Amino acid sequence: MSEQSLVDGEGRPSLLRRILLGMAALLAGNVASTLTAMASSMVLARHLGVADYGRYSLVFLYASLFQGLASFGLDDILTRELSRGRRSAERLLGNAVLLRLLFSVVAICLCVVAAHWGEQDRAVAWAAVLAVLPLLVSALYVPLWSVLAARMEYPLREAIVVGSRVAELALLVAFAVAGAGFLALVGVTALAQTVPLGLTLWRMRGRVRLDLRWDRPTARDLLVQAAPLGVASVVALVYGRVDGVLLARLAGYEAVGLYSAAYKFLNLALTLPYVVNAAVFPVMARIEEDRLTVQVVFQRTFDYLTLLALPLAVGTTVLAPSLVALVYGRGFEGAAEPLRVLLWAAGFMFATRTCRQLLVAGGAQTAHLALLVGGAVANILLNLWWIPAWGIVGAAWATLCAEALMLAGSYWVVRKRLGLQLQWGFAVRAAGATAAMALTSAASAPLGPWISVAVGGGAYLAGAVVFGLWPRETRALLESVGIRAGAS
Repeated sequence: MSEQSLVDGEGRPSLLRRILLGMAALLAGNVASTLTAMASSMVLARHLGVADYGRYSLVFLYASLFQGLASFGLDDILTRELSRGRRSAERLLGNAVLLRLLFSVVAICLCVVAAHWGEQDRAVAWAAVLAVLPLLVSALYVPLWSVLAARMEYPLREAIVVGSRVAELALLVAFAVAGAGFLALVGVTALAQTVPLGLTLWRMRGRVRLDLRWDRPTARDLLVQAAPLGVASVVALVYGRVDGVLLARLAGYEAVGLYSAAYKFLNLALTLPYVVNAAVFPVMARIEEDRLTVQVVFQRTFDYLTLLALPLAVGTTVLAPSLVALVYGRGFEGAAEPLRVLLWAAGFMFATRTCRQLLVAGGAQTAHLALLVGGAVANILLNLWWIPAWGIVGAAWATLCAEALMLAGSYWVVRKRLGLQLQWGFAVRAAGATAAMALTSAASAPLGPWISVAVGGGAYLAGAVVFGLWPRETRALLESVGIRAGAS
């Protein structure tokens, strides 16, 4: 299949329309959800102060470390199997729910032990218990979201997520205004996790059936398929969260508060690759049946994520102090420097996540796990080396270097195991446009950071035109879903 047939071939516009509409829904939902989470962080940071905000963040770092064990890779495998439509959906869903409940109980017990063993602050230890209990609730509704993902019904799922975030924000604002303390706010955040359960059951009522009878062959097959990915999920969360835990041990709660403030911006940026990769995952899962289409999707995903990542990093380098002051206010000025480093790390993360998603879609879970273990080991060692010397900036640089290593390893495995490879011409041209942005931003710096970034953004758009970063097949693809791509 040629690249042109991806756009113009018979039946293709329907698939592409679903992908693009799914991406639009995911983007809108994730941006709204992440902005709501940022608003919650703003309320918490200004109400609690740097040290208590660090304690609050640490509590949910503990909970998130065990989230991977609770899901154990079942969600992606369930989405993949439902997309292929080879087995009974009711039986798959029912056994996935039962397995998630089992793993959630184990994860809660381990989190309680770890928090009470590792924390001298009893309030933090007990707060971790509150924070981890909602894993039992998520075991009931997250498998239903796999049905929506397999059907590419992303608007409904994102509406549920955004509604839940808004409810959580409303509760936090109400309790903060009432003068609630650190432990009460943790409890409110945990209680808010029941909202997505209610919304999911309400909206999915009558649309899907669950067979909750334990079926040993189905459960065993799910576990065998999910095991490498499940271990990888645990390792990935350790990889992504260990810097915060190590900061608490080596630098104190204030360091955690500042670093978490910077990391919230990184989470916002990572909305972009999450949205794109989630939207194309059902297509990538068909790699055995349609390898050429997956090659085109892989290339285009990489190209346009690069097109977004580079100017985002340059803009954040200029605006970091202003962004931190705008969101968090006084006391959080120290978050600006790690924020600059973390947004350059995001550039590597954009590409790394695409490669990792492709490995999962292609059934290479074991290779995916090996890469994550290597990245986690590198990240831990770098954090242990650089945090004592450079504090939160050292933790940010450890993240950047570990992600660079992960990208190199992930792409090598994609080439060797799946036989897919990238062309680099588009990324080189995007780097040229980014260089123009950096130079014009630097030249206009005396005008202030916001004007400087606006001028640089204009230069980037001009560079995108000069370097041909608006290719012919993209215009055709957009027009296939009714979007006219004219000269503007």
